[in-house]
Amino acid sequence: MKRQGILALFVLFALGICGAFAQKWTYDFIVPDDGNFMDAIHAANGRFDKEARYRIFIRSGRHFSEGEGDTIRTTENGQEVRFPSPIATLSVSNTSIIGEDRLTTVVENRPHHEGISITSTLFLKGTDNTYLQDLELYCDLQNNTNPKAGRAVALNERNCGHNVFRNVYLNSTQDTYWTNDGGITYLDSCTIAGTVDFICGGGTIFFDKCDIKLVERSNWEKKDIITAPATADTLQYGYVFNSCEVYGADNSRIKFMLGRPWKFSPRCVWLNCLFHAMPQEQGWDNMHGMLPKLFAEYNSRYVERDGSTSAIDLSKRKTVFQSVDKQDMPVDYKPELTSAEASAYTLDKVFPDWDPKAVCRQVAPPEKVRMKGRKLVWDDVAEAGCYAVYVDGKLTDFTTKAEYAVGKEVKKGVKLYVRCANQMGGLGNASQEVTL
Repeated sequence: MKRQGILALFVLFALGICGAFAQKWTYDFIVPDDGNFMDAIHAANGRFDKEARYRIFIRSGRHFSEGEGDTIRTTENGQEVRFPSPIATLSVSNTSIIGEDRLTTVVENRPHHEGISITSTLFLKGTDNTYLQDLELYCDLQNNTNPKAGRAVALNERNCGHNVFRNVYLNSTQDTYWTNDGGITYLDSCTIAGTVDFICGGGTIFFDKCDIKLVERSNWEKKDIITAPATADTLQYGYVFNSCEVYGADNSRIKFMLGRPWKFSPRCVWLNCLFHAMPQEQGWDNMHGMLPKLFAEYNSRYVERDGSTSAIDLSKRKTVFQSVDKQDMPVDYKPELTSAEASAYTLDKVFPDWDPKAVCRQVAPPEKVRMKGRKLVWDDVAEAGCYAVYVDGKLTDFTTKAEYAVGKEVKKGVKLYVRCANQMGGLGNASQEVTL
């Protein structure tokens, strides 16, 4: 082949990698236009082509999930209790669930019985390459006399590979996020709220620039505990919190720990994190006689009232944990990482064969949006999967074309703008507004 031909093929390949020939598509299911949240989950599970990406879009609003409804049996106060399952189970890979706006898009269930395995708002059951963006998952436990401590799971993952969550709010009390046993997950700019062990479970989970919110308990004398890792013996990493921020409840009396060991070989590290509330000086707690494999921090800083930060004293962090037979057992690591040790926890080292940042990269809006008569037009954005058109501040329509005919019912003087969707379905920032 001639040199010019080889060069041309290289250029075409490079453009393809950069998204120049990104596929255009429309959302497969829009809530509530095409049905409710459970209808969307059932449609995703029942689709014919399970290899192609299935994109669910949820409009702003509060969407209640009734769950699957199959009978759950449990025991409460020594008596068997039967009730319809409040859990929505996604069981097929390559699915995106996209909200219009995290502040205004809520999927909520209302379980009447507490329990880590019987309450999940959303259960990802072996679903590889699941993508969530811009929504809140809320588990609103109904019948608990101590509503700030009952076990109520907003998101549960099991044996999922390469899941990505961007700008998702996981909201509950105890066991809010039951992490990916047997899999790997990346969270970008998410918020997780709860009280006790509200990030718990296994897997390799990378929390990147996330907000961790401690919810005030009804009995403030009791401690909040952020994590309860159950890292498998074979894993090099468990929970990695990178450049995250921790916020306390309004009550300044709140007491909390960074975590406690649940089972197996628990691992949890906090790197370059900011604390707007101060952890108790020991930092970590006991649980069920388990011993951690590694509970450590690097460059933890406290945020003062004036916004300045100061290094947190880690010299009194816990190094002795209680064994099953109630014996004090010293750990074989130091709870403060050196800079060299911390450098082993960068994203490319935790996920050497995967670039989750590329998966959740947002598509910039078109630079030139303008009106031609009653038609909104813009330059095509090659990387965009589709465009969301907003009229008078409201999402009006989706299109795969770089234009939109404005209906006659829209009055002059109304402002319009456009957002681009990435290939996962997540919407990027708005373009500049133009006036009809």
